[in-house]
Amino acid sequence: MASRISLFVLLFIPLCSAADSFVKVVCDRSNVAQFGHQSMLTCVVDTTQNIPDLKITLVVWRKGTKGIKGIVPPVVVYDARNDPGELKILQEGYTFADTNFNNRNVSLLISNTKVEDEGEYSCEVTTDSGSSSATTRLKVTARYNYPTADKTLEKGRSNVDQTLVCNASGGYPEGQLRWFDNYKTDWTKSAKLTVTKDENGLFMLSSELHLLKGSIFPEYTCVVYNASGGKEGSISIPTEHTGASKANPATSTIIAPVVVIGSLIVGLLLAVIICKKRSQQQERRPSTLPLMGTRDDITPTAPYPYEPPPAYSVETRDNIA
Repeated sequence: MASRISLFVLLFIPLCSAADSFVKVVCDRSNVAQFGHQSMLTCVVDTTQNIPDLKITLVVWRKGTKGIKGIVPPVVVYDARNDPGELKILQEGYTFADTNFNNRNVSLLISNTKVEDEGEYSCEVTTDSGSSSATTRLKVTARYNYPTADKTLEKGRSNVDQTLVCNASGGYPEGQLRWFDNYKTDWTKSAKLTVTKDENGLFMLSSELHLLKGSIFPEYTCVVYNASGGKEGSISIPTEHTGASKANPATSTIIAPVVVIGSLIVGLLLAVIICKKRSQQQERRPSTLPLMGTRDDITPTAPYPYEPPPAYSVETRDNIA
């Protein structure tokens, strides 16, 4: 019955700092914790005067600043107003980092940090020399898993050749997927990002990049960024764009012989043209030589149409004389 009354008092009568208090609760303003790991919200009790034998009689940790009807229930309580001191864990997963309060450490320990543990906390302390309270905040982070990628050839769409898909999950807070080509040009604005949450409150990111027909880049890289802008992973996806798509085996079987035959035909045509030019040059050469050479160089190309007279003998020449 007494414990119920004490709990009632803790719920409905928040602790206030006394005007003549000589103590002050000092907490780290912000704490960062990894999802699935232990986390600690550090708070200590300080004094404005030297009080070596300070006795802490009550410590109350609450999560949140707004509750039902303005009441924020505690998550863990240490009550030493009646000896012996009693530790009350009112919400699973919360406890004190050190139960020996003689060292004035009143930090809160979370055994398995979850997304829902993120938020603002208050620590209220009562001592034999006064009371005080302070607030602190817990920020939860989770690293995204290594991204996965896939591509789909679009056969039924007139302007889209293929779609690249990139997925990353298990991260917190919400991150971003960005696309880059092999020249480091950012194509993120052309992609569509879908964001969902799993049962643990972690984010799942999925981005689709539609490539138009005629795309010339051989690959795209999908990069995962966390909420702070830090790079957490990347994956490259080779494309099968129209200009360098893999050839159909049946098409290759038809194209190869056509190319060979075409090459042969072109070669034969060139050979015929060359031979014809040479023949024409040989036919023109006799008629051009007399014009280009000297009379001494002229050589008859056909026999004379009549026999030349025989050379005069000595006897015939004398008779003529």
